[in-house]
Amino acid sequence: MYRLLFFVFVCSLTGGHSVWGQTGKVPACTLPPALMTPSAPLAATAAALTARNALDILALGSGSMVGPGAPAAHGPVHQTQDETFPYRMEDALRALRPEIAIHLTVKGGRDMTAATMLSVLRRELAGHHYDLVLWQTGTVEAVHGLLPEDLRVALRAGAAATNGAAADLVLIDPQFSHFLRANADLESYETVLLQMTGTPAVTLFHRFDLTQLWTTSGQIDLERASLNERGKAMAFQNDCLGQALARYVLTGAGQR
Repeated sequence: MYRLLFFVFVCSLTGGHSVWGQTGKVPACTLPPALMTPSAPLAATAAALTARNALDILALGSGSMVGPGAPAAHGPVHQTQDETFPYRMEDALRALRPEIAIHLTVKGGRDMTAATMLSVLRRELAGHHYDLVLWQTGTVEAVHGLLPEDLRVALRAGAAATNGAAADLVLIDPQFSHFLRANADLESYETVLLQMTGTPAVTLFHRFDLTQLWTTSGQIDLERASLNERGKAMAFQNDCLGQALARYVLTGAGQR
């Protein structure tokens, strides 16, 4: 049932009409300061910038993080240079702070749950020191109707591993979707993600709230974009998310 739901959800993103693109102009994305500010300081990130003027970032996630060309969960771990929002964040960080040496590693794959990603996270942390981990998760669990408690267990273990490696952990929740919100119990997974912010060195980047704002204001609505518009709308949304994440990271590190 949930695989069918996911198929219909993906297909729904390729039809219909959008306010975005009808004028031929690209609107500026709204970045509310409240959503650019972590709930707690990113201490490891700040320390890396102070000590080395450098930042080593691991971005971990499923399809929206690694791109449409990534393999499914049963395939090999993937790293790709494409137009997804972690790479747009890297570009935005370089533009905002050109003096900082930034190294970004992206890992994950389509249809990967947090439990599957946990082993990837542990392997990465064992083999390399990262200052900051960005972990996009919750969407696959919601689409497949998996137990929210399974998500909680995986995130707790991941937070413990990240904390033990002296890195900050920024969780990234699902993006807003009319269809997904109507057909899946997103609230249960959002609650788990929000409750994780009570864990030391863990914050939540509210991608859901940002993309809902852009959708309801008519700036970006992927579900109503025509097939011809969708690529541009997706690229614009990734640019906006990249800008937002860059500002979030710098704000958390005390560098507004």
